[in-house]
Amino acid sequence: MFSSFRLAVSFLTIVPVYKKMADNQELARSVSYYPLIGLLLGSTAAGVCYLLRTLGLTLAADVISLVTMIILTGGLHLDGLMDTADGLLSGRDRGKKLEIMKDSRVGAMGVIAFVAIMLLKTAFLFELDLGLKLTALILVPAAGRWAMVFSITRYPYARAAGGLGAGLKEAGLPQLVMASATLVAAGVWLAGWQGLVILGAVVPFTMVFTGVIVKSLGGMTGDTYGATGEMVETWTLFIILLGQQTGLL
Repeated sequence: MFSSFRLAVSFLTIVPVYKKMADNQELARSVSYYPLIGLLLGSTAAGVCYLLRTLGLTLAADVISLVTMIILTGGLHLDGLMDTADGLLSGRDRGKKLEIMKDSRVGAMGVIAFVAIMLLKTAFLFELDLGLKLTALILVPAAGRWAMVFSITRYPYARAAGGLGAGLKEAGLPQLVMASATLVAAGVWLAGWQGLVILGAVVPFTMVFTGVIVKSLGGMTGDTYGATGEMVETWTLFIILLGQQTGLL
């Protein structure tokens, strides 16, 4: 169990606590811990934000907290978002889209997607009151990584040849159930019954977004796992902001 947790830490962050070669079974088991890793990342970012707010910083605190998560993850999911945007928005056939996504060079659509996501995250976070902001910083990364677990366990892998995400394809319903339980517990702990409302908005968005990807590519890839996480994070931030503005949260 602890070995799988350490593998999840090493796979999703820059912290190298798992140093041996993992087999597919170990990779599959590690998927269960993705939302927990999100909670740890989010707690770190929330701590940075709170510390900077005590120094009188506002917008800078929000930006630095987001950058903290990028640094801790090595920008892995944002890289997936950019590659996915380049492929899906290319207007090409399935094979060419997958080929474009494998190219290490970033195209115009990838840059636009990166800038748009970062601007939206910053704007949504800036508008939140401090207490809700800290809650969002903790919960949002967990929601994004739950969405990755959903896409890993519910859809086939799109590439015939192996890729970064191919070793995860043995993950299934047990991993999704454990990841879901972690996210629900975190949502209730952080936001009470309103947390269930937030998470209730995450599920349909995840299903629609991943459905669009699967329809276009015939399945998921390592890049689209990252893109799914980033899009769901942004959507969850928006839902929390909407809840604040309507008085629900």
